[in-house]
Amino acid sequence: MNRSRPRRSRRPRRKPPTPFRQRGGKPVTDADSPSPDVAKTGSPVVMVVAWLWVAVPFLYGLYQLAEKSSKLFE
Repeated sequence: MNRSRPRRSRRPRRKPPTPFRQRGGKPVTDADSPSPDVAKTGSPVVMVVAWLWVAVPFLYGLYQLAEKSSKLFE
Protein backbone atom coordinates (compact mmCIF):
# COMPACT_ATOMS: atom_id res chain seq x y z
CA MET A 1 0.00 0.00 0.00
CA ASN A 2 1.46 3.33 -1.04
CA ARG A 3 0.78 6.12 1.46
CA SER A 4 2.15 9.38 0.23
CA ARG A 5 1.76 12.88 1.55
CA PRO A 6 -0.80 15.14 -0.10
CA ARG A 7 0.75 17.32 -2.74
CA ARG A 8 1.19 21.02 -2.23
CA SER A 9 -0.48 23.30 -4.69
CA ARG A 10 1.80 24.82 -7.26
CA ARG A 11 0.21 28.25 -7.03
CA PRO A 12 2.56 31.00 -5.88
CA ARG A 13 1.83 32.47 -2.46
CA ARG A 14 0.05 35.79 -2.29
CA LYS A 15 2.07 38.88 -1.58
CA PRO A 16 1.17 40.77 1.61
CA PRO A 17 -1.11 43.75 0.90
CA THR A 18 0.53 47.12 0.54
CA PRO A 19 -0.83 49.97 2.67
CA PHE A 20 -3.08 52.55 1.05
CA ARG A 21 -1.22 55.54 -0.25
CA GLN A 22 -1.99 59.22 0.01
CA ARG A 23 -1.58 61.60 -2.85
CA GLY A 24 2.10 61.86 -3.50
CA GLY A 25 2.78 58.18 -2.92
CA LYS A 26 3.46 58.27 0.82
CA PRO A 27 2.03 55.21 2.69
CA VAL A 28 -0.72 55.99 5.20
CA THR A 29 0.27 55.29 8.81
CA ASP A 30 -1.33 55.70 12.22
CA ALA A 31 0.65 58.89 12.68
CA ASP A 32 -1.36 60.46 9.82
CA SER A 33 -4.68 60.12 11.67
CA PRO A 34 -5.98 62.99 13.79
CA SER A 35 -5.08 62.91 17.47
CA PRO A 36 -7.75 61.63 19.91
CA ASP A 37 -8.21 64.99 21.62
CA VAL A 38 -9.28 66.53 18.30
CA ALA A 39 -11.97 63.89 17.64
CA LYS A 40 -15.52 65.25 17.44
CA THR A 41 -18.18 64.00 19.82
CA GLY A 42 -21.82 63.71 18.81
CA SER A 43 -24.82 65.26 20.44
CA PRO A 44 -26.06 63.37 23.52
CA VAL A 45 -29.61 63.45 22.12
CA VAL A 46 -28.50 61.77 18.89
CA MET A 47 -26.60 59.18 20.91
CA VAL A 48 -29.66 58.33 23.03
CA VAL A 49 -31.89 58.06 19.95
CA ALA A 50 -29.35 55.81 18.24
CA TRP A 51 -29.13 53.51 21.27
CA LEU A 52 -32.93 53.35 21.54
CA TRP A 53 -33.19 52.62 17.81
CA VAL A 54 -31.13 49.50 18.38
CA ALA A 55 -32.02 48.54 21.96
CA VAL A 56 -35.83 48.57 21.74
CA PRO A 57 -36.13 46.03 18.88
CA PHE A 58 -33.36 43.93 20.44
CA LEU A 59 -35.09 43.79 23.82
CA TYR A 60 -38.44 43.04 22.16
CA GLY A 61 -36.80 40.17 20.31
CA LEU A 62 -35.34 38.81 23.54
CA TYR A 63 -38.77 39.05 25.15
CA GLN A 64 -40.35 37.12 22.29
CA LEU A 65 -37.59 34.52 22.44
CA ALA A 66 -38.06 34.00 26.18
CA GLU A 67 -41.83 33.81 25.81
CA LYS A 68 -41.75 31.24 23.00
CA SER A 69 -38.90 29.17 24.43
CA SER A 70 -40.65 28.92 27.81
CA LYS A 71 -43.49 27.06 26.06
CA LEU A 72 -41.00 24.41 24.94
CA PHE A 73 -40.16 23.53 28.55
CA GLU A 74 -43.71 23.28 29.91
